[in-house]
Amino acid sequence: MQKNKIIAIWGNPNSGKTTHAIKLAMELSKKKKNVILVLCDHITPSVSSALPLVDTKGQSLGELLSSAQITQESILGKCISVEKNDYLSVIGYLHGENERTYAKYSKERVVDLFILLKHLADYIVIDCSSLVSYDILTRTALELSDKVIRLISPDLKAISFYDSCLPMIAERKYNLQNHIKILYNVKSNMRKDHVANRYGGITLELPFSAEIETQYFEGALFDRLTSKDSQGYLNTVEEVLALIVEEAQSTPKAKGRTKLNILFKRFKSKGDEISE
Repeated sequence: MQKNKIIAIWGNPNSGKTTHAIKLAMELSKKKKNVILVLCDHITPSVSSALPLVDTKGQSLGELLSSAQITQESILGKCISVEKNDYLSVIGYLHGENERTYAKYSKERVVDLFILLKHLADYIVIDCSSLVSYDILTRTALELSDKVIRLISPDLKAISFYDSCLPMIAERKYNLQNHIKILYNVKSNMRKDHVANRYGGITLELPFSAEIETQYFEGALFDRLTSKDSQGYLNTVEEVLALIVEEAQSTPKAKGRTKLNILFKRFKSKGDEISE
């Protein structure tokens, strides 16, 4: 297995975690990298809002985690393909599900899931829940990820959230000092310096994009960004990629890596064993 990366996207409520996770996964897939996007939130499942027109056919992350055994084949069976994208798939909780829908699972089960995911894709992008103390999937992601992107809203509520939440993950295993801290949805009239200074500086700023806001309300976040209004956002995403990828533009494609859509077809039509 090559140096596949797990990238966790975490932040305060309404900091743009799901939006940024989708856009980051999209940009990685455009570079012909196999990407699996994991949507952790079981309180407000986002699959139905991110892919409102897709028939999920019972493809639930919760069902996978509570099953007797997780295999590469069972993961592929729960992954949701993204239209017109051969390199990206999604797995998450479905509309109407909650923490009581399925049996509880252990940290060991989550670790098994992440290990198997790394065998299937070049990058695993995990859209974490803000409520880290209640979500074992998010806590494990923050612990095991190769990179953690911490999104911060440029407002006082974000400061309140982090002052309460960060002490709960202060252990060395969470590597707080290595988080990539990003101010999200920044507008020109915002007093962002106070928030940035509170956390010892910010790595990057993702500017507000009206096009992204429209996509969010229309359930079209997997659409590409085309307006000039979004160019600043896209430029910053490229800077983020430079921090998490070993020179994405120059890294050769791994030999033997099969497109995700081909793996899906192989699984559905023949049930062949999946190999690298």
